[in-house]
Amino acid sequence: MGLFGRSKKKKEAEKRKLKEIKKLKQIKLSKLADEKRLKEEIAKLKKPAEKKSNSKKTVKTSSKKTSKNGPCGKYEIYPEAGLSKYRLRASNGEILVVSFGYASKNGVKNGIETFIKAVETSNFEIITDKAGFSHFDLFEARWARVIAIGEFYKTIKLAESAVESVKKFYKCDKVLNLDKIAESEIREVVVRKQKVEKKINGKYQLSKEGSKAFFVKLLASNGQVLLVSQKYASKQSALKAIESIKNAIENQNFTIYKDKQNRYQYNLYTDNKQLIVSGETYPQKTNCLSSIQSVIRFSDLAKAVEI
Repeated sequence: MGLFGRSKKKKEAEKRKLKEIKKLKQIKLSKLADEKRLKEEIAKLKKPAEKKSNSKKTVKTSSKKTSKNGPCGKYEIYPEAGLSKYRLRASNGEILVVSFGYASKNGVKNGIETFIKAVETSNFEIITDKAGFSHFDLFEARWARVIAIGEFYKTIKLAESAVESVKKFYKCDKVLNLDKIAESEIREVVVRKQKVEKKINGKYQLSKEGSKAFFVKLLASNGQVLLVSQKYASKQSALKAIESIKNAIENQNFTIYKDKQNRYQYNLYTDNKQLIVSGETYPQKTNCLSSIQSVIRFSDLAKAVEI
């Protein structure tokens, strides 16, 4: 083979080599393109997930805002049983809470502020009475005294549901002043003073439950519990409460309250219109009046004892 033939073969080999190099470059570029596309696809997949996450955060924030400033009820200030009161209504008009009585409208306004702070700190406690009816007690911010009592229900679950309803609607600025309420809406009435024969052998019993809970009970001569005080944080405050309770009973500062379940309960107020005792609930008003008479009968001559 001549020089020309070898030169031709060499050129063909170089061409083949260049083609192989070009092919390899194309393969490499193709791989790079595939990697780029793959990264883009991954980025696309990640993008909706991030959107979903952001959406969740927005919903959570919105929910918090709705709970605080959203569905809102209203407060109504009105006179009843010679006292001033407030009640909280849901947006559908349902009455969620009826306050204790206050001596003045200014007292009621301060009471609403105290109520709002107590709900914010969730100072609720579910109580079941001896008749098997449950309700919530709402304590003021320091847990020193009860400032509101919820409606009475047949189950604990319904009482807990009532707490959630209060939490949903309590945060509102709408306050209406009413000169009076319809007769059908009246729940509390003053009990006329009555003559009751006093009896001996009753006793005020001071008892401790838990580490920081003191209660006062009034017992009849047969040991029947006639009255249970609210919870006190110290022994001294409970002992002091006995004298206040006795004075209020002697002056017969009783009212009878009927809730929306048509259960009757007596309330006992101090001379300066502070609620100091709420009695058990009864199916009939006559039962409630009879309970008041028993309290009057055994209170005056009762001695205080500790257990």
